Amino acid sequence: MSETGFKPNPQESLKSQFTSDSGWMGLYRASAVLLIATGVVWVAVSWMSRALYVSGYPANPLAYLQLVFQNQALANATWSLWDLADFLLIIPSVGLYLLLRRYNKTLALMGTALQLFFIVYDVSVTELNSLTLVSLSQSYTAAATDSLRAAYLGAATYGYASLSIQTVLSFGIGVVGFLLWCVPMAKSNIFRHRTAIFGGVISIIGIIGSTAPLLSSPGIIGLFQFVTVPIFALWLILVGAQLFRYTRHPAVTALAGQ
Repeated sequence: MSETGFKPNPQESLKSQFTSDSGWMGLYRASAVLLIATGVVWVAVSWMSRALYVSGYPANPLAYLQLVFQNQALANATWSLWDLADFLLIIPSVGLYLLLRRYNKTLALMGTALQLFFIVYDVSVTELNSLTLVSLSQSYTAAATDSLRAAYLGAATYGYASLSIQTVLSFGIGVVGFLLWCVPMAKSNIFRHRTAIFGGVISIIGIIGSTAPLLSSPGIIGLFQFVTVPIFALWLILVGAQLFRYTRHPAVTALAGQ
């Protein structure tokens, strides 16, 4: 209820709020579609990662090379899909900043900055290292002499040792970005309040779970890491669906057509 005693017209309020950047509606719609697509890809890679490590994470570099060599197609497909998912998040990261800056510009900017950093880091460091280990597994198995095998194993030892910290950084940085977005998201009239809270809770679980690769016996923390990706996939789909619904709002579509 306003001070004059009349309830504001929601459509007029929406028009007033977004008049300044009505030209971004195409970007918002693309962001919505790509968020849903990212969620679907995350469901797939979550299942594929589980299938790859069904017998547990290899305890040493040699065991890792043997595992990925025996599952080359699955390993290559899993990490290639992770790369695809990273690229799919670029446009939504920009779109969500433009939307959420109205509710908290600092957190929206920090969240997007972390997401974009995560994308670059994950593609150029973590996933590149994972795909390199697949290549090394092929070379190790095909090596004709013990000295060649020792050389390939030595190269793989560095990649294997660094993979844990790379995974922690990739996983943790991206999840913190999501958490920062959830604060302005909860204040918006675009996303459901419960969706923002759900995202915040899963982000906290994900931050805790991101430390699992550093622990010898992660226990429940390892479970946190395991469940975060598929549950976050659901959250991305929810966010994408609500963003797409917003772009189809009569007041917004009327504004975009002006």
